[in-house]
Amino acid sequence: MSTARLSPEISPYKRLYYLDNLRSFIVLTVVVFHAAMSFMAFAPAWWPVLDPQKSLFFTGVVLLTDVPIMPILFMIAGYFGISSLANKGQGIFWRDKLLRIVLPWILGFLIIAPTSPYIWLFARNLNPSFDHFWLHMFFTKTFNTQGALWFLGVLTVFYLALSFAYWIYKPLGKVIQKSGRPGWAFFLVFLLVPSAVFIAVNQFWYDFSWVPVKYVLWIQPTRVSLEAFYFALGVYAYRRRWFGSDGYKPNFALWLPLAVVSGAVFLWYKLQFGFLMSRLPVRIGHGLLHCFFCLSATAALLGIFQTYLDRTSAFLAKLAASSYAIYWVHMPIVLLSGLAIRGFHWNIYVKYIAVCILSLTGSFLVGAYGLGWLPMFAGKKANTGSAVSQ
Repeated sequence: MSTARLSPEISPYKRLYYLDNLRSFIVLTVVVFHAAMSFMAFAPAWWPVLDPQKSLFFTGVVLLTDVPIMPILFMIAGYFGISSLANKGQGIFWRDKLLRIVLPWILGFLIIAPTSPYIWLFARNLNPSFDHFWLHMFFTKTFNTQGALWFLGVLTVFYLALSFAYWIYKPLGKVIQKSGRPGWAFFLVFLLVPSAVFIAVNQFWYDFSWVPVKYVLWIQPTRVSLEAFYFALGVYAYRRRWFGSDGYKPNFALWLPLAVVSGAVFLWYKLQFGFLMSRLPVRIGHGLLHCFFCLSATAALLGIFQTYLDRTSAFLAKLAASSYAIYWVHMPIVLLSGLAIRGFHWNIYVKYIAVCILSLTGSFLVGAYGLGWLPMFAGKKANTGSAVSQ
């Protein structure tokens, strides 16, 4: 599953096409991730569309996909956010963010977010008129939600924190001339410290808990701590010139097997011990596995995209330019696609593929051709921006 157009070009370095493509891949993964939730065994009751056919396979898809996708987006946001702030200054930086993050966040809350709880009612044969729902029901604690647009709210807070940090410490925006390549000690610290915070927060909130902050922000307490670390990692990576031509290139031949093994162990652990999460030793194991899988998957994807997808084409450029709009609009399209397919007695995997095709196609067409002309979603040829949009 946000935002000034992520245009991975940082003077004097060449445009980083692989970050464009990685961002696009993550956004499309968010779409198919949300499509899978309708088919998972033990799906949460609050998910709007639940298909009568369920499979533990899709539970695994959701559990695994859920771990790295948003931290990667926040890392990219931190990387380009500090660049934009240092190059443009506070005034232009915030003018850009108000247009490309805050305004879509507000409009999305008013236009896109109400569709999810309304579809929840409609899917259960409770169908008040949409205008009645919007005026009298949505802005109550029962139905108020931001859906996938929570990302914009949290990203706004992170940018405020970054802006304040840059205001009091200007060298934060300076690039260290000699690129730095992290060693194993760095990765060990980055594994253990976020894990410790994750585990500590998990003492008070379950991992999947959504908590409204004055109904302005929606956060998952354990995840927002990890997302903050990855946002900071992006800032650090910019300063150390990790992603420049002579910077750090993760060895995916090492990280990919680690991601596969840690992901498999993490999934087994969740399915075996998920009902014992009230016990501290189980939470400690879960926190370590969650953070290790997230780190290894992030490094593996960076290595793969640096090696094989540091290029562009007409289609890849269009997809990169549209990824923010795709993310912004995808949720109602996914839910309506699931609702349309729900009544068919097809093989569950055929149904899932059909929902994915409808969701991806619909989100791309609406995002690229329906919203692409709006200034808040329009792509830029050269800009240093954030994660899903630049």
